[in-house]
Amino acid sequence: MLATVTLSSSVSDKKEMNELPKTVRSNFALVPAGMVYVGSDSMALTHFYLLKTEVDNLSYREFLGDLKKNGKQNEYSIENVDSTKWRSEMAYCEPYVNYYFSHPAYNQFPVVNVSYEGAQLYCKWLSEKFNQLYSHEFAYEVRLPSRVEWLYAAESAMRKTPYTWGGPFLRNSHGCELCNYKCVGDEKISEDSITHTVSAFNTAGLDGADITAPVESYFPNLLGLYNMNGNVAEMVSEKGIAVGGSWASTGYDVRNESIMNYTQPSPLVGFRPLLIVKRK
Repeated sequence: MLATVTLSSSVSDKKEMNELPKTVRSNFALVPAGMVYVGSDSMALTHFYLLKTEVDNLSYREFLGDLKKNGKQNEYSIENVDSTKWRSEMAYCEPYVNYYFSHPAYNQFPVVNVSYEGAQLYCKWLSEKFNQLYSHEFAYEVRLPSRVEWLYAAESAMRKTPYTWGGPFLRNSHGCELCNYKCVGDEKISEDSITHTVSAFNTAGLDGADITAPVESYFPNLLGLYNMNGNVAEMVSEKGIAVGGSWASTGYDVRNESIMNYTQPSPLVGFRPLLIVKRK
């Protein structure tokens, strides 16, 4: 999917944002209306809001706790995190089975091992919560973004750029990594002398993170969105597709256009809700 974007922030969009409750303003970034071009096709998008970060463990635990408190046991079992995926899907990750989702040290780390249905129901729960607390002037709808909406926000005001910060490189001018990915140094790359295939070995982190990083790590893009590339691949409304790459992806696979397919909860996949606000 090759796409370019043209954003057109309006005074009315900014006015609306300034009228939203502080909790909403501080957690969601305004994505202005504009045009997104996919190949030879173009699509007009109205403004929307996107969570500045991936959903973290603390927020998802609050969601599960609310389900349990209200006796929604069936939903709780569907949406609960499958921490055993750390064991079955990854190597040398046994400690995360018991600690990653539940220990306070990981409160601000992105929730993973969540099903598509769990992510959708989290969005539904957040919609209900916002409408109960802040329904005086606005109606709120929270959902997963489509792939086009996500890509539009990732590219922000910059066209045809592989990464959300606009440049083609994974490090800034100071040599700092710009996202959480499988950083492979030149000294770890080998070419087979017979098949001439290239492989990497001993790729443990050069980017400051062993697995995931806290959701406000690295630098946000121009819209204020963190970790659109790397950290965890993010579910979109199209089931089975996660975008932006993860902490276990190579640099090429954390581009804005990168796609990862999934069929079940994964330690590599999280999500980030989109918010639509309508004045009553």
